[in-house]
Amino acid sequence: MDRNEKSPFSMIESQISIFIRRAEAARLSNIMGKEMDRSSYLILQHLEKAGPTGIKTLSTTFQLDISTVSRQIAALESKRLISRLTDPFDARISLLQLTEDAPPLLAEVRESREAFFKDLLTDWSEEEVRAFGDLLLKFNETAEHRIRARS
Repeated sequence: MDRNEKSPFSMIESQISIFIRRAEAARLSNIMGKEMDRSSYLILQHLEKAGPTGIKTLSTTFQLDISTVSRQIAALESKRLISRLTDPFDARISLLQLTEDAPPLLAEVRESREAFFKDLLTDWSEEEVRAFGDLLLKFNETAEHRIRARS
């Protein structure tokens, strides 16, 4: 079937699948500087932005079961990138926070990832890059809103 004959939704479904596979393969083949797995990166980014957060909140945010998030948290604790503190409103709950080692590492990883995409999209105009970023943001916000509405 010709690309122009597909429904736009069929094309989106197909291209997102290809995008995920190629983006990760390209990123892994061009790692520059520090790197970390995607789940660690997302958790650290969330804690950096939101501040101390409970495991249940992380589980809900990332749409993962608590046991999966707990394993990811244990790995980050063993690397001394996050630590626990007691929730001031409920002493039974532990909140997770970044350690002092996490922000500089997170900044280095973020810089490496941004450099990768800058290099990958070097032939794109600034307008194309901004439009692509804006559409990805809109897509992710729409997906997040839909997921939250169904929860």
